[in-house]
Amino acid sequence: MLPELEPRVAELNANQETFARFLRGLNEAQLNQRGVSEEYSARQTLAHLVGAEMSMLRMAKNWIAEQDNRLRPDFDLNFFNQRQQEKRAEQALDELLNDWQRAQREFVALMEMLTQDDLEKRGDHPLEADITLRRLFIIITTHEAAHIRQVMENVHA
Repeated sequence: MLPELEPRVAELNANQETFARFLRGLNEAQLNQRGVSEEYSARQTLAHLVGAEMSMLRMAKNWIAEQDNRLRPDFDLNFFNQRQQEKRAEQALDELLNDWQRAQREFVALMEMLTQDDLEKRGDHPLEADITLRRLFIIITTHEAAHIRQVMENVHA
């Protein structure tokens, strides 16, 4: 693995370990509780992270292959996020955690095979256009950490 990716992998692993431990300490009411200004409950946040991780993995693979690296003009991030929630609404906590872990393992496996040239490949992320794969990895870990921190600050185990 490229040395510059090692901190990203460490952050992904730490995010998952910390959040999984926290979520397992919550009861059903706490898992499903949404704060006054919160977009997602703890369970919905996890479902969101699963969907995001899986979609970012596909995105990264496409960018590396230099195909399908631009967002469709009709892409709607709010619709995408809502659809990810709907698809996972009935999943148990352990199922969601397993899906997240599997997606992260696949992401790390991809990162282990990348070259320096791969990190310069470009594409569109829903929040930033024409960025490098290197930047995408930063977005992923920052996105996860922000959601995890928000839940952990607002839901008390």
